[in-house]
Amino acid sequence: MVSKTKKNISDNELIYLASENNEDATNILYNKYKYIVDITVGKYTRSAYALNLDIDELYQEAMVGYSDAIKSFNPDKDNHLPSFISLCVERRLSNYIRKNNTTKMKMLKDCYSFDNKVSADLTLADVVGDNKKNPEVIKENDESLKELRRKIDEVLSPSEKQVFELLINNFTSEDIAKILKVDIKSIYNKTARIRSKIKDII
Repeated sequence: MVSKTKKNISDNELIYLASENNEDATNILYNKYKYIVDITVGKYTRSAYALNLDIDELYQEAMVGYSDAIKSFNPDKDNHLPSFISLCVERRLSNYIRKNNTTKMKMLKDCYSFDNKVSADLTLADVVGDNKKNPEVIKENDESLKELRRKIDEVLSPSEKQVFELLINNFTSEDIAKILKVDIKSIYNKTARIRSKIKDII
C-alpha cells in the first residue's frame, strides 16, 4: 500500500509498484496523467463523430493505450513518462480510427494534416522539412527517412526530442505545453531550435 505521505515518490517507483498490482500506485499514476488521455481523446473527437464512432469507445481505446504505456515503460530506455504515455495513447487511437475508417484519406486530412499549425507561423511540414510528402506515404522502412531520423536524433537535445516526437504526432504547441507542463513560450522556442537544426541537416 502507498501511504499518503509517500505520494511524492518518483514515477519509476510508482511504475514498479503498479507492475506488482499495487492499486494505490496505479490510482496515483492515473490521477497524475489522466489529463494526457483527455488531451489525446480531444484530438480525435471530431474524426470519431465524422465516422459515427462512440466517444465512450474512443475513450476506452485511449485507456488501453494508457495501460500499455504503464506496463511497457522502461525507465532505462524511455526517460520521460508523460511523453511515452502521449505517444502510446496517440498510436492506439490512430490505429482505432484507421481501422474504422473506410476512406483513409478523410482520417488523414482530419488527424494528420501537415498543414496543422504548431505555432503562430509554423506547420508540421516546416518542422520535418518536406511539405510535399503526405504522412500516408512515409513508411518506417524508407531508408532515407530512417537516416534522416537518425541524424535528427543526433542533433536534438533530450527535451527537444520530446517536443519533436509530439509535434510529428500532430500535437499542437498548446497540447505539448500541457503534457510537458512547461510554458508555451518554451515550446515555441524549442520548436524554432528544432526547425533550425533540421534545416542544417537536410
